[in-house]
Formats: sequence, structure tokens, C-alpha cells
Amino acid sequence: MPYNDHKNIIDRDHMSYSESPIDERYRLMLLEHYLEGAVEVPYRGHKKWQFICPFCASLSSKDYKKKHKKGSLLWDSRQHSWIFYCAKKGSAECMGGKTLGNLISALNPALGEAYRRERWHSGTTGRGHNCALPRFI
Repeated sequence: MPYNDHKNIIDRDHMSYSESPIDERYRLMLLEHYLEGAVEVPYRGHKKWQFICPFCASLSSKDYKKKHKKGSLLWDSRQHSWIFYCAKKGSAECMGGKTLGNLISALNPALGEAYRRERWHSGTTGRGHNCALPRFI
């Protein structure tokens, strides 16, 4: 799917939360390139994304279990961001929740640094925010 053709993935006009343009761009990138089998499903009056966990799915002993969609991106209204959770918790990487920035960094460290740098330029990193400062400013 072309990068700019995301109308079929999400309709921002119907979202009940305010996602930053930076978070939206990187979330869509993750869904398209890193999170296999991603589908949007209703969840407690909101939407969440379910997908095959990129950390523990390959550790399953049976092939059919490797395709179970145990990973999720859930909207956290307190942090105004997406949080990654894995229902299986089958590896150290998916034991607890991860912020969007930490998920990006775990999947692709260079992309995670680019995300932190963009957030830094927008003034939304460091103390009081859910994104660490970039390593090199």
C-alpha cells in the first residue's frame, strides 16, 4: 500500500482522541511495515489495533500459534498516545506496556531516534512528556 493512501486504515475525523501528526505518521509506518496482520477493532468505545506480536510470535513452538494476533496498540488518554501491549507476554520485550516511542525504538533503533528527534523539534520530549530526548541533539 502506498504511504499516502491511508484512508482505508483510519478516518481521523471520527477519532475521539487527539493524536499528534508525528505520532500518526509513525504509527501508520509501523502498521504498514513492522506490525504483521494489523487490523483495527472496536475496544471499549474506542478503537485499537491488533497484530501478530513482533517480539514473541516467532518463539511459539507451533506454526499456527505464530499467527495469533496477541499484540495491540491501545490509546491511552492520560498520555495522549498509543501504548503497545502483548496479551501473550512471551518474551522479555513484550512483558510490560511500551509507549509508541519505545515500540519504534525496539523495532528499529534508527527510526526510534528519528521519531525522538522530530518530537524534540516539536517541543514534546523530556520531562512531562512520554518521549525521551534524542541521543544526539
